[in-house]
Amino acid sequence: MGRNFGKWIGIAVLAAIFCGAGLVVSGEAQADRFVNNGNGTVTDTQTGLMWADKDNGSDINWLSAKSYCEGYSGGGKSGWRMPTIDELRQLHNSGAFGSVIRKTEYTIWASETSGSKAARFSFYNGYWDWRQQAYWNGRALPVRSGQ
Repeated sequence: MGRNFGKWIGIAVLAAIFCGAGLVVSGEAQADRFVNNGNGTVTDTQTGLMWADKDNGSDINWLSAKSYCEGYSGGGKSGWRMPTIDELRQLHNSGAFGSVIRKTEYTIWASETSGSKAARFSFYNGYWDWRQQAYWNGRALPVRSGQ
């Protein structure tokens, strides 16, 4: 068993090296799709969405997050809003949140609501959940469509 065990360890190490290299190349390719506009905004050239270049920086409830997003004026642009769960999921999958877009927390409010609850997306694990709009906290990350 000693000889075969060493062989399998070697294969596992090589696989880890190659997989790790693939992740780095993939991450760089994803990062290339985001353009920092130098005016408080970042453009995703794949989706056409324009994001704030950072979250709001403090815990707020859903209504305050909605107000923050709608009042954002990054790049001198109007039409800012809260992102949807799907938009946040795409951003999470791209790897841009925390690298191209600065974060101060992992949990971002989404626009979807159900009664007195609203959706929050976690950039820590890529999952979302429902929380009471008035009592739970998260961060706001404004987004807008188009240029």
